[in-house]
Amino acid sequence: MLVAGCNTDIQAPKALNFVHSQALVDDIEQLITSEVRRFDACSTLANLACDFRHTEAVFIEVNTPDAINDSLELLKHIRLFNQAACIFILVTHNKSFTSINHYLAGADHCIKLPVDPLEKQALLSRTFEESHWATNTQLTLDRTRLLLCSTTSKIEISYTEMTIIDALVKAPQHVLSQDSIAKTLDPNIVFYDPRALEKTISRLRTKIKKAYNLELIFSVRAFGYRLRRGTITA
Repeated sequence: MLVAGCNTDIQAPKALNFVHSQALVDDIEQLITSEVRRFDACSTLANLACDFRHTEAVFIEVNTPDAINDSLELLKHIRLFNQAACIFILVTHNKSFTSINHYLAGADHCIKLPVDPLEKQALLSRTFEESHWATNTQLTLDRTRLLLCSTTSKIEISYTEMTIIDALVKAPQHVLSQDSIAKTLDPNIVFYDPRALEKTISRLRTKIKKAYNLELIFSVRAFGYRLRRGTITA
């Protein structure tokens, strides 16, 4: 199991680190300035007594295929208490890994880390920079006027684009399959063209990226899409 208990009498840190290898701990600490407390492995969730309510970020290493279910249990446990924290799943084993279940459980970033140290650091840095913890941009979805607004600017969006964003905002953990999005756009649809849906979302992502330098919608491989957590308000 990935988890060990912690002393709840002390102030909760901004970031928690459930990582096995010291090299990865060092890589993470180079990226961030807030306190990161390391947790070592143990055999059960019974000792999990941490107060996750005020934690801003969690780094969870999956270092063996057998640790996948344990990481999912930890992820689900954290989300019971904290829907705002940015959770990174860091896969370091060399077997195949499917991220769908982790995203559905509430992960914000699932990355399979390369062995090469420089490539690993570059991927970690890029993922961290894209996270809502590193860049706390706030956008407002104006459903009536079909606008997506920041505090300083706004962009026009189509009704279809508004519907897609709205569906992702309301979805559990802000994750939806392609089929679910297609059904949201047309409840009576039987068949749809996945490529057309992909193009629609790609245009929307490009529009947002150009206006706000922000990745708002991410692809979930072989499943659908997820919305950047904590960014859209009604």
